[in-house]
Amino acid sequence: MSYKKRAIAAVLSAALMLTALTGCGSIASADSGDDGKVKIQYWHINSENQGGATVQEFIDEFNASQDKIEVEGRFNSSYDELLKNLQADTAAGNAPSIVQVSWSNIEYFPANFSYISPEEVISNYFPEDETFLTDTFDESILNLARNSEGTLAGVPYSISNPVLFYNADLLRDAGLSEDGPQNWDEFVSFAKTVKEKTGKYGAYLQEGDTWVLQAVLESGGASMLTRDGDTATATFNSEKGKAAMQSYADMVLTDESAVHLTNLDDGLKAFNDGEVAMCICSIAKATNIINSANFDVRSTTFPTFDGEDRAVPAGGCYLAITAQEEEEQKAAWEFIKFLCSDDNAAKWVAGTGYVPSTKGAENSQILKDYLEQNPLMQAAMDQRADAVQWTAWPGSALEAQQALIDMRDQILGGTKDVSTAMDECQAKVQGFIED
Repeated sequence: MSYKKRAIAAVLSAALMLTALTGCGSIASADSGDDGKVKIQYWHINSENQGGATVQEFIDEFNASQDKIEVEGRFNSSYDELLKNLQADTAAGNAPSIVQVSWSNIEYFPANFSYISPEEVISNYFPEDETFLTDTFDESILNLARNSEGTLAGVPYSISNPVLFYNADLLRDAGLSEDGPQNWDEFVSFAKTVKEKTGKYGAYLQEGDTWVLQAVLESGGASMLTRDGDTATATFNSEKGKAAMQSYADMVLTDESAVHLTNLDDGLKAFNDGEVAMCICSIAKATNIINSANFDVRSTTFPTFDGEDRAVPAGGCYLAITAQEEEEQKAAWEFIKFLCSDDNAAKWVAGTGYVPSTKGAENSQILKDYLEQNPLMQAAMDQRADAVQWTAWPGSALEAQQALIDMRDQILGGTKDVSTAMDECQAKVQGFIED
């Protein structure tokens, strides 16, 4: 059996081990139980507000459909938290079988974790699935799961982009167009007017990770990372990057028209409760918003900066097989194929609001009905051509992402000015790249 062995990047401290194993629970690696079934774990980041119920529905349906495999789901609060827990459980000999890995970790994950490529699973165990990947995914989608060396680390699954949801009732109360802002300048102006006219916040931009932050900086004309051959350089603190960040910061600190909330769930609640007029976040939040908002909610594309092209990073994840035993690898592949069936891929869109990832999803009546009934999805569909890669930092990727989060919080918290914070952060990130 040929199995890719990847070195774990860092030696975990006793504190990390204790936290991960006691705080999250230590669940033994799946194996054949007394009932003869192969038991596998599926780790995901889908909370009840973002597809958690659909995940459980898939697990229940799959488990009921056959008597050889039993899947157990395990929720992790974020992609980064999942990788930290994966480090701890792998080191303790409790590796799960399938994990969701964000696109932003397409460089970090293959270099630092043990996994088996779907191409290798097919070659080793399922020759009848030789054309499954190319039959199921467009090449551009499949390539999202390849790192810079061309290694396919997993199977594409969730794809999203950030859109602007807005409360048309609140905009009308402020004397603004119910069609929403058409560009970044109007977005800033609308937010300020809402604050002045209604006393409520004009805007909230998704926090918690670097996704929407990248959309702001790159739509403003900056480039997060520049490659020249084998050399990678952090370049987000350009003049255009600083100007875009300053505009964002002014909304929070000067106009007080945008609210700074590091927890996305808090931001979504504020929007759904009618306390914020506009919310830039993942299209994957559409279902939550539809089910929670009691107002005329609409969506439009991410606002463009004057003279610049829209750049919306592809969010979501791919499914990586981290099972270490042959029978678990086979079982993991069977479950992944189940998730990628036409109707299940369509149900995933309907259950989360993600953009379809498989070719076949668009053949499903489930998806056709969903798109007809949910016009909020159109904004994300319209800007699929504006998608860029969510920056996959080489080197110490998790530390680089955290440095950017810290930079944003320092700026929006008013503890550092834009230029100082961005200059310091870029130097720090470059150090992580070169580690």
